[in-house]
Amino acid sequence: MTLAELSDFLWVLASEHFGDCVLWAEQYTPPHTLPLTTLKLKDATVPRHSVDTVRDGRNVSYYECTKILEVNSYADSVAGSEEEIYSLENPAADELTGFLLFLQSDIGTERAYTKNVCIEAMGPVRDLSELDRTRYRYRAMQEYAVRFTLEYKQGEITVHNPHGEESWEPVKEPVGYFERVETEDLYE
Repeated sequence: MTLAELSDFLWVLASEHFGDCVLWAEQYTPPHTLPLTTLKLKDATVPRHSVDTVRDGRNVSYYECTKILEVNSYADSVAGSEEEIYSLENPAADELTGFLLFLQSDIGTERAYTKNVCIEAMGPVRDLSELDRTRYRYRAMQEYAVRFTLEYKQGEITVHNPHGEESWEPVKEPVGYFERVETEDLYE
């Protein structure tokens, strides 16, 4: 998986929870209708020293990397009759809290595991709502640490996936336990 495919994977995860209203946020993005969720990958950290191995007669270097994923959720104001605001509860904060729970669920962790990626929340869901002229603009923001291993070999950089093929899935059978154990009495 390349870094671009990692970005696509994160977008698919967000779209699965938020729906079709997810886009990558860059500067000067044209305005869109609400509700809206924006993603932004920033601040890659790469260690100075790698873990080097020889695989199939070729040098391969591994780097443990972290990128910060910023997720912003925007929601329309909750208006009653005659455009009067009857609630100041932030629905965007609820959406981001739901996304955090989705990432921590069995489904979210399994999908990240199959891609060899770890996604961890950094701090709380922040309510960044504001009064914009005559409308209340609901916004919430959450940052996540996206941890992965970069593999560098022969000038190519990919996200290391020890599972090999993309079609690999964890075992679906239930995990059992031992019913009987036999031991040998060998004490020294």
